[in-house]
Amino acid sequence: MQKRAISNRFSEKAASYEKYALVQKKMAEQLSQMVTEKTSLCKVYNIVEIGCGTGGLTRTIRKHFPDAHYEVVEIASGMLEQAKKNLWKHGLACSFFQADAEEWVWEQQEKSKDLIVSGACFQWFAKPEKTLEGLGSILKPGAPLFFSTFGPDTFWELHDSFANAHLILGEKGVRHGLEFLSARHWCELLEQAGFTDLEVIRKYERLTYPGVWEFLHAVKAVGASASMEQANGLGRRKLLAEMARYYEQTYKREAGIPVTYEVIYVRAVRSA
Repeated sequence: MQKRAISNRFSEKAASYEKYALVQKKMAEQLSQMVTEKTSLCKVYNIVEIGCGTGGLTRTIRKHFPDAHYEVVEIASGMLEQAKKNLWKHGLACSFFQADAEEWVWEQQEKSKDLIVSGACFQWFAKPEKTLEGLGSILKPGAPLFFSTFGPDTFWELHDSFANAHLILGEKGVRHGLEFLSARHWCELLEQAGFTDLEVIRKYERLTYPGVWEFLHAVKAVGASASMEQANGLGRRKLLAEMARYYEQTYKREAGIPVTYEVIYVRAVRSA
């Protein structure tokens, strides 16, 4: 997906993001706990956060490292402005940069950062293997990288429903939405990029919505459309209607439809 389209979509949804980003909030809490428990205050002077969103993770990490220089890199201008406002309300200061982290990282001084954090962002990287190399190059030897992202089981009910909808309509099945890397794949990329002492936690988070349309509305409201349009006009409407029918018929319970997220948390250390 084009980076400009990603930036624009997230910027447009900055105002509604926090209301609907329920799993992302849990991810920020878990990642914050990992960072604060496993990082020494006295060794952290320069922090970088990749993809701050509206600043949920930023607030917690910033409060824990009040004396460190804190840089925030975010591609979406709307999200960046919302994060600035949220941090200002809490009296927290950061240096904010609107940039594509995959390009920004190559403009930074090598071995200059003591900590890199990122919540629910790495799945958008176009070149994760190359970008991890870049992030490793700007970390000081022995400094950690912490990030959270989504795994391939995320939205498995939705993908199953789309697959069956294509089958019912006599169409060739296509993928709707992002292809998420597995925890094992991330570990392989990190090792190739020179990281060591990997620690990985996988969790499943499940939300319940009244129906499919409410679920899709919530996903759209955070800027991460789950059903990238693979068809236009009547064909798309037919596909969505059949997908929704199958989803609700197959998975709906008394409380509503389940939505599964596979969440991956990673800690990795830049080798000496």
